[in-house]
Amino acid sequence: MKLNKIYIIILCIISLSLVTSSCDDFLEEKPQDAKGTDQFWATEADAQTAVNALYYGGVPYLNATHVDGGWTPKATMWGGVMSGLFVDKRKDRTFTTASEGANFNIEAFDRTAYLLWHEFYKGISRANFVIANIPTMTEVLSTGQIENFTAQGKFFRAYAYFYLVKEFGGVPYIDFPYTSTEGMYVERMPAEDVYKKIEQDLLDIVDGDGLPNVAFYNNGCYVTKPMAQTLLAQVYLQWAGAPVNGGNEYYTKAVNMAKNVINGGQHALIHPEGTTSDLNSAFNVIKTTKSSNEIIFAKEYNYTKFNVGNDYSRLSLGADAFQWNDANNRKVFSPPGDVLYLPYLPCDMLLDSYYPSDIRGQEKQFFFWEYTDATNKSHQMSDVGIWAWFDEAALVEGRSGDYNMPTFRYAEVLLIAAEGLARTGSEGDARGYLNQVRKRAGLSDETASGDALIQAILTERFHEFPLEFKIWDDIRRTRLYPEEDGAQSGTLKWVPLASAKIQNKPEGVIVVGKIPEYALLWPIPLREMQANKALEGHQNPGWN
Repeated sequence: MKLNKIYIIILCIISLSLVTSSCDDFLEEKPQDAKGTDQFWATEADAQTAVNALYYGGVPYLNATHVDGGWTPKATMWGGVMSGLFVDKRKDRTFTTASEGANFNIEAFDRTAYLLWHEFYKGISRANFVIANIPTMTEVLSTGQIENFTAQGKFFRAYAYFYLVKEFGGVPYIDFPYTSTEGMYVERMPAEDVYKKIEQDLLDIVDGDGLPNVAFYNNGCYVTKPMAQTLLAQVYLQWAGAPVNGGNEYYTKAVNMAKNVINGGQHALIHPEGTTSDLNSAFNVIKTTKSSNEIIFAKEYNYTKFNVGNDYSRLSLGADAFQWNDANNRKVFSPPGDVLYLPYLPCDMLLDSYYPSDIRGQEKQFFFWEYTDATNKSHQMSDVGIWAWFDEAALVEGRSGDYNMPTFRYAEVLLIAAEGLARTGSEGDARGYLNQVRKRAGLSDETASGDALIQAILTERFHEFPLEFKIWDDIRRTRLYPEEDGAQSGTLKWVPLASAKIQNKPEGVIVVGKIPEYALLWPIPLREMQANKALEGHQNPGWN
């Protein structure tokens, strides 16, 4: 890993206005406000600045985005809160209050929708400048550099549009850099056509020579071919389901792309044969690693070296922990900004659905219920804590954390292959991939078939990625919702969303059908509809 990559990005942040402005409204950005195009795209350093900026804004920045400051869930958490499977303990802001009360109206959700929209299009703007200008820099860049930098631009453009189409459905598709609003006010492209554009960008770089076929941490944490293949496998899996309903063709494409990662040999499960349940477990390695090849893509942090910290750590414990004193009557934790609360508290149904033998549901794997401080004093938590985000040194020292946040993991690739195979009739192969993930968690092999096998795979995704923000996408594409399986403890059944017993809507109450189907897409932000007359009258159905 190139240890100076985060530092380079910090310098690039200072220079972002050279490439793209960060005005409040992306439709008003003036990307060249500090330096003209003929001046900026002149040196190798200019090119590297533009490429590094891709890793700061757009989709990766959702890890840092809150609705109304630090006392609200991050943007990564909004889907889980919408589902009711996770709860914002503070619940005193517009979005979370409306969501937990099942009051799905534009007034409550417009600001949150705008933050998503704006951030995605900011990333797209940066990517478009890279894609358009890098190929012209033949006098200062080698052919290999041009191919690599352009491929990184296409990856992040595809990544942003993938989020847009999941969150909003059809959206305006812009694939050129702009210096004014001329030509930018375009109609919404149908969702299926947006997916086709995403596919083309990713196929260009998967089939090309611009990206190295190496592991993420062996490439200085820059885009790799397995990253692009994994993103495309995710795209196909989502495309196969609702609302586009691409069906078996796209499940098969998802399988084939996942197999490219599997057969590429660059990534593997950590301790695939091990069932260690202590702090040396695979799941604790996933939490702390900056080198493992199970990680296909992660959001980088390093506060100790570069002052770029992970603030998930202060969201790993309830506010009661702020009052803990050690055996010497000194405060145990001094979180930055005195913020310590749980914006993403998992529901009991999830916690109770792990088999007792499942390592992931045990103490100090993904979650924890007890903490022993440096003076050997034990503290019991009133709510379960998020061990995967807990950074002891950071909270004790009153700073942000150092742990990276996994975005794509090899376990997900295996489960994408498993689901696609199960849905297209290759159940034996599907169980083979599924059972690799189960074995690592300390579970016996799954033997189910038919719908029970598909449900087992969906449950495995929920159990393997409870804190990596996959569940809302799974609900949206399947239109299914997890419930307790009364016939067998420790398992889940997936039922139609319209008749499901929804958790925590209103908070603390289980009610049927409290997530209307229209709420699976965000409303188009009113500010964008006012700016772009081509959007008038084209609000997502159901929002009023």
